[in-house]
Amino acid sequence: MSDNKRYNEPDSTVDAATELGEKLRIAREKRGFSIGEVAERLKLPARQIEGLESGNYEGLPELVFVRGFLRTYARFLELDDNEVAGYLDRIMPQSRHNVYAAERKHAESLNYQQTEIKKSFPKWVFGILLLAAIAGGVYAWQSKSNAENEKQADSSSTALNEVAAPNLQASNVSVVAMSSDAEQTITASAASAPSAAASQAASAAGEPVAAADELVVKVRYRSNLVIKDKDGQFVVNRIVPAGSEHRFQGAAPYDVWIGYAIGATASYGGQNIAVSNHMVSQKTSSFKAGQ
Repeated sequence: MSDNKRYNEPDSTVDAATELGEKLRIAREKRGFSIGEVAERLKLPARQIEGLESGNYEGLPELVFVRGFLRTYARFLELDDNEVAGYLDRIMPQSRHNVYAAERKHAESLNYQQTEIKKSFPKWVFGILLLAAIAGGVYAWQSKSNAENEKQADSSSTALNEVAAPNLQASNVSVVAMSSDAEQTITASAASAPSAAASQAASAAGEPVAAADELVVKVRYRSNLVIKDKDGQFVVNRIVPAGSEHRFQGAAPYDVWIGYAIGATASYGGQNIAVSNHMVSQKTSSFKAGQ
């Protein structure tokens, strides 16, 4: 049977426990302490303080610990040690030379009046750390999103230069006269050989001979080709495949716009047009042929 069970104990033991508990309660109330404050100072659960004051030790640890709790509580309230020892001898008769003497000696060295209640770690610090982590995550996500958007914008710009249909208003169409290099080439060709001889040479090379009023455009890369005739009507306005050749006749002069003009060639009436001399951007050429 547990030492905490008091229903077989003598009445004097029960009375002593009750009397000592009453003295503890009265001393606590005189000093203005609540049970909660005492429990926090002594580092004991409040229910144990209530058990010590009521003299009911059931549910408490073994009596050896209860004896120590009572001594500590009494010293905290500055009760007389001899009077408390008398109550303890009636409640739990013990030899003053046994192991409990060491426990009492240890308890005497404690001064619970000076014990300070430790403050818990401030919870707002955890809130700040959490907000910092969230802000860091949002910043990293935005940086990644901006980088992807810039990459997509660069790809869209390249595709637009190659594929998008041009704006052929008068304000942004550059009409450039045939370069002096082209005129010198034509003059030299005319002086060196008759037109019939040039036609025969072209036939021998396997290339179709251009008519006197025929426009010939050949693109090296896949490109958007837009050509208008003398009436401003589209004769072609589409994306043409790489290496394709396109011929138009009978509607000069022509407004020509080549979206990706690198490596492209053009001629009118068998006379070459320097496409690279009519670049309106790094990739696009615009000129008028047959005027």
